[in-house]
Amino acid sequence: MLRPGADIVANYTRAGMVYILLCLGLALPYLVFQQVAAPHRQAAELAAPTAPPAEPDRVENRKFSDVTNAYIPELFAHLRGVRSGWLTLWTNHNELGRPVHHLSGFSPAYPPSWILARFTGDPWRFLTLLSLLHCFLAGGFVLLYCRETALAPLAGLVAACTLAGSPLLMYWLTFPMFLAIWCWAAGALWAVARLAKRPDLLGWSALAFSVYSLLMTAYPQPVVFHAYLLGGYGVYLAVRRWQVAPRHALRFAAISATALFAGVLLALPVYLDLAALATASARAAPDPSFFTAVLPRIASLADAGQWIVLATAPELLGNPVTEGYPFAYDGISVTPVVAFFAVVACLLTPRRTWGWWLAIAIVFLFAFVHPLYVLGVRHMGFHLSRSTPLGSALLPLSIIVAHGVDALVHRPPSPRRSLAVWLAAASVVAILAGGVAFGVARGTGVRWGMAAVVLTVAGLLAGQRRRVRPRLVLAALVIVLAAIAHPLMLRQDPGRIATTSPLVETVRAELPPGARFAIAAPGLPVLPPNLNAPLGLASLHSYNSLSPRRYHALIDALGGQMQTYGRWNAAVAPDYGGAKFWMSNVGLVLSATPLAHENLTELGEQSGVHLHKVVSRMGESLQVPLPPLGRAGPEGLDVGDPRALPARVPAKLLDQGDLLEFELTAAPPSLLILSQKYHPDWEAQVRSDSGWAPAETTPVNGTFQGVLLPAGVRGVRLAFRPFARYAWGAHVFWLLVLVRLGWAAWRKGRRTDAEGAGTE
Repeated sequence: MLRPGADIVANYTRAGMVYILLCLGLALPYLVFQQVAAPHRQAAELAAPTAPPAEPDRVENRKFSDVTNAYIPELFAHLRGVRSGWLTLWTNHNELGRPVHHLSGFSPAYPPSWILARFTGDPWRFLTLLSLLHCFLAGGFVLLYCRETALAPLAGLVAACTLAGSPLLMYWLTFPMFLAIWCWAAGALWAVARLAKRPDLLGWSALAFSVYSLLMTAYPQPVVFHAYLLGGYGVYLAVRRWQVAPRHALRFAAISATALFAGVLLALPVYLDLAALATASARAAPDPSFFTAVLPRIASLADAGQWIVLATAPELLGNPVTEGYPFAYDGISVTPVVAFFAVVACLLTPRRTWGWWLAIAIVFLFAFVHPLYVLGVRHMGFHLSRSTPLGSALLPLSIIVAHGVDALVHRPPSPRRSLAVWLAAASVVAILAGGVAFGVARGTGVRWGMAAVVLTVAGLLAGQRRRVRPRLVLAALVIVLAAIAHPLMLRQDPGRIATTSPLVETVRAELPPGARFAIAAPGLPVLPPNLNAPLGLASLHSYNSLSPRRYHALIDALGGQMQTYGRWNAAVAPDYGGAKFWMSNVGLVLSATPLAHENLTELGEQSGVHLHKVVSRMGESLQVPLPPLGRAGPEGLDVGDPRALPARVPAKLLDQGDLLEFELTAAPPSLLILSQKYHPDWEAQVRSDSGWAPAETTPVNGTFQGVLLPAGVRGVRLAFRPFARYAWGAHVFWLLVLVRLGWAAWRKGRRTDAEGAGTE
């Protein structure tokens, strides 16, 4: 039982305060020393001079290069992109222009991100704060869940800390869309538990917002995994309510369903755009083996032993987040604190945790029985992306840990209690021994300091044999957070992240305004697709999972290849005198060797890269006579080589990214061609002597954006109008919900004060 003097977490208010302090301590490098969550300094990508890290533990790992190749460029577009309204909708930096994505929590279309953008316009700082917020809220929701289910405050604190500071979250700290999975799944878990007890506006709002946030911020495939987990928990609660009172179960089901519907409905504008992009994309439907390739394979006892060691004690063999770590590791491991209390829960409270153990068992079956996962790919929605389901065991394991702590808090001294603590401590020591033996046998070496840390934690936790000692538990938590979680947090000094280089400055100086650069095959290890955007340079290439078939056709015509199931193009081998290349408005070509062509002028070499200026290119726009057919067909208009037509160059009057305006020369019916990719959400208006009128847009030569111009037109205006621009509806809705919750809290406070005054 909890004894006097052990009241450091005697209630949930104190537990919450301790949790906040521990989170602040873990985030200290980012919040106080102004470091940012970054996997590397992108010096190699910019061919910039490099310097050694300021600190030995400031590691770099390009396994996480999506941060610089995708996330930072997308955040740059949202925070600093040119736009006519409240959202950035279009970017011309890559892929001959494309819609900006509004998922992963990067877009101000998501209300918390809109608020966060009011505090910082720096993409690195934004990503860091978003990731830290997800980690903090994940543990906070678990704390609330434990309070809702009447677990001891110490149980809530331990479960919250072991989730927020888990190796999985710390390892993927630079990927906020991964952290959002556990954050908002935990939020939904708490909300469902609350609604099952008392269906109020707070619980309904929490569930609706958690569903909305999962759709707007989280990586899609694990959302499907957690939907099954949370759905199963909801059914369990509904059955229990039905056994007490069927009408309560029906009310719980109805309220939960409306919250789910609201969350989905509020995310609908963004998902309508996503559906259109997916329909137009060339994304392949790969064989199920593509998905099972990332699942663990246990072909022998040695494989099983290695998997167990990496799942329980990977830090004994080195820092798993470094590039030199000798084994494949994805953050899926448990700490000694989690292992200890999971064993305690298994021994002392199996009746309260059997459902969570069942959930973990199902996750393991899907992960290790590959034919079962193939069934999921074909019939259960597991085909969205490659993702191991093992991470879905983290949330159930956190609840099991809470029950383990709660069992020790409320169970008086007894032989069974002592045996459970000793066996749990022995399990931690066995994990340590197994890791040491594995490291010695494999010759990878053992971090003996880390072994001492694990042994110390086991000793502190073994001190719970007769009674709970919260200070010893907190000491074990602090040690684990400092020695295991903290080293996994990738971070860099933002002042040392390369943002320019001699090569970048040369490209910037030589690239004509409005033009884009291209890299000649076989490619270069510099300026990868999308990373060019924060540098203010436009590129022909792209890294985009939903790049459309029109772009693929252009790359194919330019002698390039789309790699990784159509996601990536980094080089082309075109006919530099061909019409497609001329219309692509490439003004500069970078190559590994000198190129010889009459349309290229070599400028010299910089940082091992040869630069060539393009002699003739279309420019940003062109006005040509309308082809004889005069109307666009299903595939648009084919004008052949525009250089063979009499043409005029329009004057650009306005460029706000998603809003363009050109001054034209009055002519017979003609065609405006833009050197950007066609998209049906571009709406056109034309100006003549009679005023503004709508005009028809069309693809040109299969790829490019065109506008059909009636006779006598003197101006044209194009506006990009996707559904995402209606995302403000969610902002208004959640603001009204907050006002209503605030009003209810104020009235409750007034009633409490009045009742207190009446009692006096």
